[in-house]
Amino acid sequence: MDEVEIRRATTADLGGAVACMREVLERDMGGYQERWHRDIDDLAATYLHDPRAALFVAVEPGSPDGDDRVLATTAVRPCRLATPPNPPWLSARYNRPEVCQLVRVWVRPEARRRGLARRLVAEATAWAVGAGGYETVYLHTDAGVPGAEAFWRSMPTLEVLDTRPDPFNTVHFEIDVAELSRQSLRQAGAGRLGAVAGRR
Repeated sequence: MDEVEIRRATTADLGGAVACMREVLERDMGGYQERWHRDIDDLAATYLHDPRAALFVAVEPGSPDGDDRVLATTAVRPCRLATPPNPPWLSARYNRPEVCQLVRVWVRPEARRRGLARRLVAEATAWAVGAGGYETVYLHTDAGVPGAEAFWRSMPTLEVLDTRPDPFNTVHFEIDVAELSRQSLRQAGAGRLGAVAGRR
């Protein structure tokens, strides 16, 4: 997986990103629902044309003609929580200009358990609190999806609200931005040391 590139998506990546997202939706989440997933219908408008939004992809190099395969996605967008289903206090807390929402952290089944989601989350969070101009990174997950809750609890997150047994098995989190940044720096340092040791 060393060849997999984590990058901010361009127009050329959108077809692969949609294919990845729809595969995960169908396999793990009961399929596409317009109320929750309409951003997938126009990724360019949602993530490329809005200066406060961004889409990130993990791509595996393909042919010399550039037929790269999107293995995983993550996106950042302004936080706009609906009430209902969310409680009013939660929407009031996070529907603010300084808060973004991390969404579409989805990995194709054959590419899981290889660290791609962690790398994407780190890249997206760094952009959010850097170029994106946000201070807080919010997310929620469907704990009914196998592995979803365990993944987020293994990350530097702070639980905000566990609404179970609601129909959506929703758990709300904030990213601990400072700790994620420290972890990313440590991993980058370890990677450089490994590369030096490998050349000896």
